Amino acid sequence: MRQKLKDIFHIFKSFKNFILVTHLNPDIDGIASMLSVHLFLKSLNKKSFPVVEKFPENVEFLFSSKELILIDKFNLKLKNPAIIVLDAHSPERLPEKVYQKISSSQTFIIIDHHQLDNKKRFSGKEIMLIDPSAPSTTFLIYKIFKKGNFAITPEIAQNLLAGLYYDTGCFKYENVNKKTFLVAGELCNLGAKPYQIAEALFENISLKEIETLKIVLERLEFLKNGVIAISYLTYEDIQKLNSKNLSDFANFLRSIKGVKISALVKEVEKNIVSVSLRSRIPIEVVDLAKSFGGGGHKYACGFKTKVKDFFEFLKSFKETLRNYYGN
Repeated sequence: MRQKLKDIFHIFKSFKNFILVTHLNPDIDGIASMLSVHLFLKSLNKKSFPVVEKFPENVEFLFSSKELILIDKFNLKLKNPAIIVLDAHSPERLPEKVYQKISSSQTFIIIDHHQLDNKKRFSGKEIMLIDPSAPSTTFLIYKIFKKGNFAITPEIAQNLLAGLYYDTGCFKYENVNKKTFLVAGELCNLGAKPYQIAEALFENISLKEIETLKIVLERLEFLKNGVIAISYLTYEDIQKLNSKNLSDFANFLRSIKGVKISALVKEVEKNIVSVSLRSRIPIEVVDLAKSFGGGGHKYACGFKTKVKDFFEFLKSFKETLRNYYGN
């Protein structure tokens, strides 16, 4: 760990250009991680480019969110940029257009708190700081800044706390421990305002989200005597509602009393299915996600796969869930 930090600090100091990226359909932790590092690099008078495939919803409250750059509009040819991959650790987790833009680079820093898998790597020489025990990627970024004695502004602290608050589900998930609260307290001392984050994240539900939740609940089905909750959204649903951040509804289904595994099956493109999986301790679902080429956390993960027919897959996956819980 010490050598990795030295290598990261050296890159911070010696490189001029940085491209920051995160995973497909980024959540608050992914975006907050990007913008925290972006603000930090700017404070060092570095050129920083936080690149996304599309602008995510509900990130306007994060500092410097307006500085996110669409990959289709990012045409700069940078000499020897350092790539910082946040909240992901394999090319398969990035939007294809984003990966194409950075794939020829030689210098990669990976900062992530998801379980390491055996998927393709970026350069083979990347500096990987991965800790699945960390409650969020922003938690790891805070630790890096603290180890380097770097100044953390109130804006950076606010973004870091937002990622921590979101990825712990308001400090209610299994990844929360004493260290989580200590870091949250330190970020508050540095200027973060928890009430602003809570209001932006959990008291800001759009009508689209309400309409989407209504459909999810109408199609809700319980398996294995209520232990498994599953629902779905078709491609037509998603196009009509223009819904985003759909994995959050899998969290909602898991919150139902008696449910130990929840799944939200979404046809995000024609014949492309994305599945969000959630579970309660001690039942882990990450192996199920990996069996379909996905990954994530032990109790919160997912996968994307091609199918011939959406409803045939849905029927088959219900049986897969029944068998998985029975093992």
